[in-house]
Amino acid sequence: MPMSNYLKNLLVAFLVLAINACQSVPKPEPQTLPELAIEVVSEPVEVVDVNQQNYEAGLAALKMGEIRFAIKMLEQVSTSAPDLDHVFTNLGLAYFKQENHDKAEQAFLLAIKSNPDDAVAYNHLGIIKRFQGEFDSARQTYQKAIQINNKYASAYLNLGILYDIYLQDLDKALKQYKKYQSLTSDESNSVGKWIVDIQRQLKTVKAKSQG
Repeated sequence: MPMSNYLKNLLVAFLVLAINACQSVPKPEPQTLPELAIEVVSEPVEVVDVNQQNYEAGLAALKMGEIRFAIKMLEQVSTSAPDLDHVFTNLGLAYFKQENHDKAEQAFLLAIKSNPDDAVAYNHLGIIKRFQGEFDSARQTYQKAIQINNKYASAYLNLGILYDIYLQDLDKALKQYKKYQSLTSDESNSVGKWIVDIQRQLKTVKAKSQG
């Protein structure tokens, strides 16, 4: 065998061995991503109702006398969630405490439109009507509040004041004051003094008429 052929055959043999050696090395398995862990929540997550949260903040501010903040919160809620119970009534009360009677009246009217059985709205609307000099309208709204809730002491008191001071009807004022007194402890006893005073006036009037 010529030398050149020998070298050629030797080179081919070497290449075959090298290829076989390469093929015998195991291929690495492809890398796989780990599975994502899924957290199982054992209890439902509480959903925070922002409107309810703001409403409660507004009511708390109203009770503490922080009227401007109360109005801010209640205005937001009345716009975003007007169906919440008594939101317009409480907004009206906030404006009433601020002595903004025009906006208070608007809020109370919206409250009554939303809930025709809102005695509190009727009662405070009656006070505003009294301030405005609309005494007959005030009387009607007080009476409506009493019709809705016949144990609503504040409405009896306001109606009594209307009859006593503004309409000069002492008999009817006396009746309302007595009803108010029957529903409350009247710790200040102020209404009790008014009752005594009216009874004295009525007795004087009766004595003069008989004399």
